[in-house]
Amino acid sequence: MRAAEKMAEEIYQVYSSGKCGIVLEMGHRQEWEPVTELLYRNYFKGKTAPYMILRYGEKTVSGKVVYAPVVCQGLNIQRRLPDDVLGLADVHPASYAAVALEKLAGEHMAGFLIVEDFQQFDRENQIRCVSALSRFLKTESADGRMLILLTVDRIENLPDGLFPYVHVIHGEKPGPVEIRENVEELLARRNLKIEENFKHEIVSYLQGFQCFEMDYLMQRAERMYGEEAFDPQRKRILELIGSEKGKLLEKDKLLEWKMVRHVDMANMERLEQYLRESGRIMSSLQEAGKQGVDVPKGILIMGLPGTGKSLFAQYAAAELKMPLIRLEMGRMMGGHVGDSERNLRNAQRQAEEMAPCILWIDEIEKGFAGSGGGGNGDSAYLKRMTGSFLTWLQEKKSSCYIIATANSIAGLPPEFFRKGRFDECFFTSMPTEKELRGILMVHLQKPERVHVQPVAEAAVDELIAIATAEKRFMTGADASALVSAGFRRLYLDYGGTADREAKEAYDREHLSEVLLREFRKMKVFSETNAEEIARYSQSSLRAGFSSASCESDAEDGKSRYDNRLDAFIKMEIEKLKNI
Repeated sequence: MRAAEKMAEEIYQVYSSGKCGIVLEMGHRQEWEPVTELLYRNYFKGKTAPYMILRYGEKTVSGKVVYAPVVCQGLNIQRRLPDDVLGLADVHPASYAAVALEKLAGEHMAGFLIVEDFQQFDRENQIRCVSALSRFLKTESADGRMLILLTVDRIENLPDGLFPYVHVIHGEKPGPVEIRENVEELLARRNLKIEENFKHEIVSYLQGFQCFEMDYLMQRAERMYGEEAFDPQRKRILELIGSEKGKLLEKDKLLEWKMVRHVDMANMERLEQYLRESGRIMSSLQEAGKQGVDVPKGILIMGLPGTGKSLFAQYAAAELKMPLIRLEMGRMMGGHVGDSERNLRNAQRQAEEMAPCILWIDEIEKGFAGSGGGGNGDSAYLKRMTGSFLTWLQEKKSSCYIIATANSIAGLPPEFFRKGRFDECFFTSMPTEKELRGILMVHLQKPERVHVQPVAEAAVDELIAIATAEKRFMTGADASALVSAGFRRLYLDYGGTADREAKEAYDREHLSEVLLREFRKMKVFSETNAEEIARYSQSSLRAGFSSASCESDAEDGKSRYDNRLDAFIKMEIEKLKNI
């Protein structure tokens, strides 16, 4: 109830200061009703004018039932006021709302009138209402005058003519403290006791919902999953909340909810360490803030396709136990002037409402590359978008942790990489021998492949030896595809799985030869994208990004694979210089 109390207090302060028109940007009655109830009880109860609502409803006009504006009165129990009592019996539906406003507001009663869901009023009623409201709201003094509240789902749906005369209050979603109090109350009502970490995850996932929706979600989870709903191992309640949050985001089609899954990383040790340090701060923001620590903003990761950037976003969400929301820059682009900037602002607002969360901005260069050009044509709106986005990054105080990934930084303005926007900028490169081994073993150690463990390391040794000799260097995506193709071939060559033990023995016996055969058939990234690897290496050095991987220990030196990989990249860079 804290947000509602704060909003009710703000409304009355504005009204007492002389402004009688206030717009509440709220999409549901359940959001604004607690606010107006507090407003009535704390500030207007006992005064001459009642709590009144102008809304759409069914009424009979010329013997026909139509859907048109009506006036209701009351707080918890509302009753429709007959038109003849109001002196509006002969008013045409197209002008009913405007005439009702003028009549009720003109009676100079201390109280308030709610114009509910103004965006639903037909165009004729809206035009006449704007005229009537403008005349009434031009008067500066609020003494003894009626307060008029307009609710609208989006501020963009409010006619421009009203803005000079109204004060806008944007609806706020409950914060972590309020959600936690609500969750604890709902759990106590059910006599449920859950561990603190699980409770923290539930609170994080519920960010972005209103309090009235949380009881429904818990009831539905209990009906669907029974005892498993709040089981600390299964955590089915999180699945349901995630599914509902996905539907919440589908409405605007700006952000995408991603279910968090466990991911094993094998090639980003330095980046993983940096994430864990950020996680320690995120888990105790209040205490860290008292000691002068700023809220972590996020990181930018540039890397070649297939080097694990997208996987890291999944890894980060699982590691920090935070929801994962994906922003695809292509969805921001609108067909009319101002649409793209508005879409980006709305996406940022939605993400902050759901904080604490991880906002994964995928392929960020697709949205901002080219914004450093001239001031004409397409670059003009890109500059506006870029400026707005960078200002948000600079000033953002919420626990919405950003992971931006890019295949290239060519075309991105240098302002992106200045300190204060992202906490740190990293690059992922072609995997070293140690990292490639780790990636291959991750894929060979999956539960359904565990039977090949006795021969897995030997198979990987032989594979890397061939890759080194042939100077064919793989990305993580290549390694994943190779193992997948190998097990597909093993399955098809064996021709059946009736005898499981025999099949597993066959896999162990033939794993190495099949992987080598599939490796020689495939075109690895270094063969198809050598020039891209060289250009990428140059740009990451120029930009001064930090490596996501740990460097090889000097005393150990580099392996033969690593030396040949370095030589290959240097040779490709020399080729670029000669072009």
